Amino acid sequence: MTDRQRFSAEQARLYWAVQARAVLLRAIRQFFDRRHFCEVDPPQLATSPGLELHLDAMRVQVRTGMGGPMVERFLTTSPEYFCKRLLSAGFDRIYVLQHAFRSGEHSQLHNPEFMMLEWYRADADWRTIVADCKALFRHCWRALHVAELAPLWQRPSVQKAFDPDLRWQNLSVRQALRRWAGFDCEMASDTAVMNRAKQAGIDVRADDTLADVLMQALVERVDPRLASMPTVVLAPWPRCLGSLARPVPNHPQRAERFEIYHYGLELANGFSELTDAPEQRRRFEQDLADRRRLQRPLYPLDERFLAALASGMPPAAGVAVGVDRLLMALIGAGDIGEVLPFGFEQA
Repeated sequence: MTDRQRFSAEQARLYWAVQARAVLLRAIRQFFDRRHFCEVDPPQLATSPGLELHLDAMRVQVRTGMGGPMVERFLTTSPEYFCKRLLSAGFDRIYVLQHAFRSGEHSQLHNPEFMMLEWYRADADWRTIVADCKALFRHCWRALHVAELAPLWQRPSVQKAFDPDLRWQNLSVRQALRRWAGFDCEMASDTAVMNRAKQAGIDVRADDTLADVLMQALVERVDPRLASMPTVVLAPWPRCLGSLARPVPNHPQRAERFEIYHYGLELANGFSELTDAPEQRRRFEQDLADRRRLQRPLYPLDERFLAALASGMPPAAGVAVGVDRLLMALIGAGDIGEVLPFGFEQA
């Protein structure tokens, strides 16, 4: 292939990526506007970027005025905290479509800067949000096909493209671990679970927590199995991996968290939201302790978010969807660079 042919191929990919993303973003907004959601535009510079253990933020030094002092802020890893502050202020259906930023994430499936879609419903639970996801994905698939963009680019992995007619499979984390990791994550004690995991061949170290062990089992034993399955809803989750999800009623070891996978590609992560401010503070403090233990960067607690919870956030549910990954799934792409106009190396 000559340089001119290579350039032409890249031009074709760039044209397709720009056009397909425009159709996808328009379809997403159309979907939520028809359902009477309010699009919101929260800040992307924040005093606290989030404390999730496995996410690292990007630090930014900002001068506060002409010749003023420098202050530290963070590019947000997600707009979640701001959205929940809006729920606490009285909004009941909101969505946000903006870029998010995560340091250390650069691979076939990750770009440090990416498009995030989040939406929240007051007086709803995670099952309602999963139903939203099913309808949204089908709506976006139809939009791309009506625009006749999908056939413009020959893709070797097209057999893994999203099929709107396939039934989604439901699987709990407990079922997945019992089936593929060989142990039960719901036993009488954390020690019993960790001992059984060790017997099943999981590398359990002396300073590991139950969350460490379960995440390792999910990555090593469950994720490879999901890679052969079209669309899977993984829910509920163990409470120690519940993040910002509320506990399952009458099942204190479980949390109302879900994730959606398409051939092993994580598309969505959502919850029935935790609204208990003291419990949320306890979880944040545990996250900070775990970050210190693992020598991960430390970030401030978001006191404004905790105050909003304490003021009375309504029962709610929400989800984050990676828009770039959604486009990958809709067309069967295997590399996030295929759907980005300009990836990290070109930015």
